[in-house]
Amino acid sequence: MIALLHSEWERLWKRKIAWLFLIAIPLIILATAKYYIGHNLAIPSGSPEHTTAENFPVMAMIEQLIVVFNVVALVLLTLSFTEEYRSGQLRLIMLRAYSSRQLFWAKCLAFALMMALFFLIYLLVAVAAGYMFFESSSRQVLFYYDRSISNGEMILYTLRYYGMAYATIVGMASVFIGIGVAARSSTAAIGLGMGVLLCSLAFPLLFEMANRVLGLGLPHMLRYLSLTEIQFSGIAVMMSGAKAIKAMHPGGWMACILSSYIAVFTAAAHLIFTKSDRWI
Repeated sequence: MIALLHSEWERLWKRKIAWLFLIAIPLIILATAKYYIGHNLAIPSGSPEHTTAENFPVMAMIEQLIVVFNVVALVLLTLSFTEEYRSGQLRLIMLRAYSSRQLFWAKCLAFALMMALFFLIYLLVAVAAGYMFFESSSRQVLFYYDRSISNGEMILYTLRYYGMAYATIVGMASVFIGIGVAARSSTAAIGLGMGVLLCSLAFPLLFEMANRVLGLGLPHMLRYLSLTEIQFSGIAVMMSGAKAIKAMHPGGWMACILSSYIAVFTAAAHLIFTKSDRWI
């Protein structure tokens, strides 16, 4: 199994998109820093939207998580699952005495490790850029907090934020894997994946509109049925220090949502991928 995992790891690194994203990380961070430098000109220093050297890694992740990381995950998984199956590459691997079950989990684990590496490099580059382009502050003001926090607390907050952001990518990846193993072509997989992203982005807006116009009175937390909404504001809500928000137990609710996506789509993808007639 270790040999198979190593093989899948190498196969992922043979993809140009993996190297392009790795090389692009400093450029993405630079562009994000440039945006926030201009944004700071219109934002008072006491606002949670004001970027400092210490909170820049979190602000940089907020800005790029939904589009950049989701799209990279979609493309990598499409190439790993859909393209390799349709081109017949997976049949060659199956001839080497590995079961479809082993192959499935090796691909998932290799992808998870690669994304973890991307997150780590992104964090390190963002930390360096933060101190290079922004002024330092002794206290940090955060979204959904009713108090400022020290820089020591900010370090822990940043690590937790990146960990939760990574968990949302795993959740989104489970959906993309389900699409990838079921799609008839790479084009279809990419198209369906982008459709899922757009629907996920649209859901909170449609939910709030229907709730307000129709007077449904549904709980506000239902907007976090959308994975992209969890990525956009849900992570900050889960980590909120405000007592009013903590009383709503958003962490437990969103953890259940993420777990459900991962369990349902991974199980479905595994079932499709390991069907005995798939390799005939």
